[in-house]
Amino acid sequence: MRLPIVTLSTQERWSCHQCGICCRGSLVPLDDADLQRLAGQKWEEHPDFKGIAVTTKLSLGANRRRLAHRDDGSCVFLQNDGLCRIHAELGFDAKPKICRVFPLQLIPRDKDIALTIRRACPSAAADLGASVDDHLPWMRKMVEEGKLFPSAAPAPIFKQGEKRDWKIVRVLLNAVSELLRDERYPPVRRLVHAIRLAELLHRAKTASLSDAKVEELIATICTLVYEEAKPYFSERAAPNASARILFRSMASDYARLHPKYRAKKGMGERIKLFRNAISIFRGRGALPDLKPALPAGSYEDLEHALGRIDPSIDLPLARMIETTSASYMYAIADRGHWSIIESVLGLAATFPVGLWLLRWSSIGREPTEKDMLDIVVALERGQGATQLTGKVQRSRLRTLASSGELARLVVWYAA
Repeated sequence: MRLPIVTLSTQERWSCHQCGICCRGSLVPLDDADLQRLAGQKWEEHPDFKGIAVTTKLSLGANRRRLAHRDDGSCVFLQNDGLCRIHAELGFDAKPKICRVFPLQLIPRDKDIALTIRRACPSAAADLGASVDDHLPWMRKMVEEGKLFPSAAPAPIFKQGEKRDWKIVRVLLNAVSELLRDERYPPVRRLVHAIRLAELLHRAKTASLSDAKVEELIATICTLVYEEAKPYFSERAAPNASARILFRSMASDYARLHPKYRAKKGMGERIKLFRNAISIFRGRGALPDLKPALPAGSYEDLEHALGRIDPSIDLPLARMIETTSASYMYAIADRGHWSIIESVLGLAATFPVGLWLLRWSSIGREPTEKDMLDIVVALERGQGATQLTGKVQRSRLRTLASSGELARLVVWYAA
């Protein structure tokens, strides 16, 4: 049975504004239909593509292929005006499937498929353009024509070592979403509520409990988190030294996903990464060299209070967290080995990381909404980045949460 495609209750917006960000540094896997379509376009005969490969192996030893990149990491088909060469010469439908769909994304769940947007696109991060509801007929048509094949997703892991069916998993996911969209509280407070829910549920011995008892427990914990959160604000304190090391390591991984950063290949880049790792551990002196994406500065520059800033600057970050939780994307997409508890912690961590990067982006000047839009792109890219979806990242998050330091980081960098 085909699942219905629905949009989120919180409205999202997007239209393409030809910024070309999605065509820089992104890997675009190609299926057989894409490869057949490209072959029929005969780019090897085009005078501008003589001797230029338009596809390459997806990874070393892999049979699958992807669109090729230029030396600067941009797609071989990207034009200076931000348009795709395929689109410009042959039309929208001639592009590979992923290029036509992005940043729209279908999130298969148990009873429906959520249509949402990936905020790795600056226009999506800014909710700029047509309503996602306006894109719904086209996405339904893509599914009906067999160009997309979404089906019901298996329930994500409830807790490490404990699986539950969708009935109780949905209860937990909805509880997290309600906490993160509770407009009675500012975003920083909502995130601490969600972290406390995750940590209290992690500690609870639930393996032998029935679904009804677990549902009752989740409801009880949700009433407790408001009091649980208060000490983090009334007794605000700086994160400890160990937490800061873990946090800087995590935040630096996100920084390298900034849309303006172009990592170079070769031994020089490896040496630079090694030096950066040492400076991240020490947390003193010069920041890693990530120009032109982020300016030169020192770690000390990132520890000052942001103070009162225009609410529009924070909004893209808050919206990313709200919509990602509402769609369940954070718990389902590309993270089959993560539990929901760990995914909640990962989502919450993007908030202090985002505000740390905002300090870095605006060294020597006032932060802007454009700074935050670039940061949201980096945070969204982290959902599929190997270094931020593996065992190391899970270990960082568990260590920070179990010691209470993750919530402390959220409160500290919100100031």
